[in-house]
Order: sequence, then structure tokens, then C-alpha cells
Amino acid sequence: MSKLLKITALSLALILVSEALSEAGNPRLRYGIQWGYSAKAASSFEYTIYNSYGSRISDSEPLTPDYYTNAFICADLGLEFLNYFALTLRGGYRGVEKDYRVVPAEVQFSIFPWGYTETGMFLFGGAGAALYKWSLEDKVNLYSAGIGLRHDMGLKVSLDGFVKANLITCSPLPVDPYEGVVPREQTVYSRRQHITLDIGIALYF
Repeated sequence: MSKLLKITALSLALILVSEALSEAGNPRLRYGIQWGYSAKAASSFEYTIYNSYGSRISDSEPLTPDYYTNAFICADLGLEFLNYFALTLRGGYRGVEKDYRVVPAEVQFSIFPWGYTETGMFLFGGAGAALYKWSLEDKVNLYSAGIGLRHDMGLKVSLDGFVKANLITCSPLPVDPYEGVVPREQTVYSRRQHITLDIGIALYF
């Protein structure tokens, strides 16, 4: 009996998937550009180093308010499918904190409850990594989630406005109050975290 139920459930699932695919039509390949304002709201750090005398030193600061304004600009290439979903690859340039700018590469997944061809709200989340001074040495990682509003302009052109929160982690060279900037070979561990808020617009074709 249980085997019959499994076969029935699988058959129903296949019917639903095939129906969704037939209603969805062909996926849409989209490309576009987005830009906007980014505000760093809080940051934290921790590090362990060897100073110039060979002593091991550790220091840390918990997540505390730390306001700094930045901007970002990105180019997007995405695939919209099944009427309600989109998968986007993104590369660009953004500021994180003072004198610290990175080149990110991210993947974003979006859900459009009213359909991606309609004007309406959407939700999204993403993750990626970034280069600092064209190097992976700082191990920059990005995680984001947000909400947006799509305005369909016709002819497969849309204008999106969005707000998103980001967690950006990195491993820069520590700055010790007595040693100054500590070289990588004297650094045992270094970690900084930043929470930022982005407000931007995106134009897709």
C-alpha cells in the first residue's frame, strides 16, 4: 500500500512540475546594471599577532556602531524562470570602509510573488566573494538579503528599486596601536566584520 502511495505522490509531483514548465514558457536571459548608496552601520574585529619582540598579542572589539558612507556599481547577468524566480550573477565595485574597496562576484536568488513580468514586490538573497587590490589574500566574503519593487516598463525592460542588508567579512592586515600595520608574516589571525545597508536601483533588459 505504501508503495502505491509513493508512486501516486511521485506521479502527482511530475504532473505539477510539467504543468508549471508548460505555463512558464521559455526562461528569460536578462542583463542590466545597478548602482546606489551603501552605509556601514556596525563593525567588529579580532586579531592575534606577533609583535616586533616576538610576543604574541591578541585584541578584539565586539560589534559596535560604526557609520561610514560608500557607494557601489554592478553589472548583472541573470536567468528568470518558472514565472516567479531569477538567478543572477553579479560583478562590480563597492566600498566597504574608509580606503577599503573591493571587486565582488556574487550569486543572487530572487522570488517574485506576482511574477517577474509584472510590477510588484520581490525578495532576494545572495552570497559571494571579492578581491581586494586584485588579490584573494584578504578572504573577503559577502552575504546579503533584501526586498525590492519592480516596475515593468514594457518591451522586456524593468526598473527595480531595492533595499538590502549585507554582512561583509574579511581578513585584512591588523593595525596594532603600538606596532602600526602588522605584516602578514607576523599575523596569526585577523578577522573584521561589517554590517552595511544598501539602497539602490537596477535597470534590466
